[in-house]
Amino acid sequence: MSQSEYDYIVIGAGSAGCAVAGRLAEAGQSVLLLEAGGKDRNPFIHIPLGYSMLYANPSVNWCYESAPEPHLNNRRLFQPRGKVLGGTGAINGMIYMRGQPQDFDGWEAAGCSGWGWDGVLPYFKSCEDQERGASEFHGTGGPVAVSDIRTEHALGEAFHAASEALGVPRNDDFNGPQQEGTGYVQTTTKKGMRWSTAAGYLRGPAKRNIDLKLHAMVERIVLEGRRATAVRWTDKRGAHEASARHEIILSGGTFNSPQLLQLSGIGPGALLKQHGIAVQHELPGVGENLQDHFGIGAEYRSTVHSTVNDLYNNKLKGGLQLLRHLVFRTGPFADNGNYSNTFICSGPDIDRPDMMVTFMAWCTDEQLKPHPFSGFTILAEHMRPNSRGHVRITGATPNDKPEIQFNFLADEADQRAAMAGLQFGRKIAATAPMADCVDYELSPGKDVQSESDLLAYCRANGLSLLHPVGTCKMGIGEDAVVDPRLKVRGIDGLRVADASIMPRIVTGNTNAASIMIGEKAATLILEDAKEFA
Repeated sequence: MSQSEYDYIVIGAGSAGCAVAGRLAEAGQSVLLLEAGGKDRNPFIHIPLGYSMLYANPSVNWCYESAPEPHLNNRRLFQPRGKVLGGTGAINGMIYMRGQPQDFDGWEAAGCSGWGWDGVLPYFKSCEDQERGASEFHGTGGPVAVSDIRTEHALGEAFHAASEALGVPRNDDFNGPQQEGTGYVQTTTKKGMRWSTAAGYLRGPAKRNIDLKLHAMVERIVLEGRRATAVRWTDKRGAHEASARHEIILSGGTFNSPQLLQLSGIGPGALLKQHGIAVQHELPGVGENLQDHFGIGAEYRSTVHSTVNDLYNNKLKGGLQLLRHLVFRTGPFADNGNYSNTFICSGPDIDRPDMMVTFMAWCTDEQLKPHPFSGFTILAEHMRPNSRGHVRITGATPNDKPEIQFNFLADEADQRAAMAGLQFGRKIAATAPMADCVDYELSPGKDVQSESDLLAYCRANGLSLLHPVGTCKMGIGEDAVVDPRLKVRGIDGLRVADASIMPRIVTGNTNAASIMIGEKAATLILEDAKEFA
């Protein structure tokens, strides 16, 4: 077994892990960065619309699925996760959405000191290279490129106009003064190409101090008493172990961070014993508190033939647009197909938007294969669910996929919100000028109107929005896994820095907040190192 030593070891080269590793390396620290996936060579990674080709591609995707969901007719939900440099941020939809200031103020109010809006905004700004320029809310010159949609879309414009006709104000910046409204999204792209944190952080001066190991399957974190000291992993060359002079940072993501803690003997004792793992440190919250956004879509056959379906089904048209992208970096392949959002409150008792209604310029089966006609989807996404699930190991090795249980729609308020969002999406489709783009509603279909039928449709067709968080909860209570400085409670020399630390999910796509967590984690680590030097 080969052995070596570094200042810091970062496990996982995803959105947060690359940020942590890059910032530590910039500060002159030696960093071992371990990534279970391979190089990001697949060309579809770098073409924004190409992510649909990665949705179920096992060469770059772990292709997880949930356990049967008890409130969704026991359906298993597909869970793509990045198995590649850049993590899920290399195969996702690239939408840059931070969430609302109240989300982070809520974290701080729950005991997460320093994580209120004023405490996180500087890190959102420091990571950002905003195409529009610097402002009170945005930064420039950072490692993460944030860009506008390259081309206005006729259906997107109709979606905005119909939303405005229903009383929703126009909003050109969902990461600005307010989130409520309708408008185009921004994406983590640069000049018509995907821009992951691997592209942003693992270059320049930082690169010299990072030892990146790909295809590195971490088996366990080594503990000496109550201190994490080393990491063991295997790759094509065999077994390896490396020790950390200062700390180990776990950035495996919401599924794999709790999995690796449990495999290392940190977690609920009964679960560990069930799988023959010696309990090194009883920590019952590991793997609990799983949250995700729930989505339910209404699908339409379109009278406007400018959808992704048209590109897919007409090889000449699709080929010409792909050539346009390769030459000019413009056209539909330079965007992600999810052009527009409308943020609303799902009910009169909700004091700030909790529902994101998204226009998607395609209409597909569950594996993202477009139907053989022009179509689009209006997807209602409940952003602050009450339902909670878990992630638990199913065996004693990292190759045993974890059990993922969301428990979507377990809460009655979540059921009401999903139905309200679906109904509002249908109102948009029935309102001019969007109504002029609709041939007819494919699903739910005009016969589905009653509350019982709508709920049945949600149970039969609702999906995870692939924004899982929360399984290594940050906080101060007994159910917390990490403290507000992201240190694993009861273990020295070990932190978690990724979406799993979110105590409550943010009201928006989670990639931007994950990057912020990586940025802030690096600052906390360097502050503590200086204090104890």
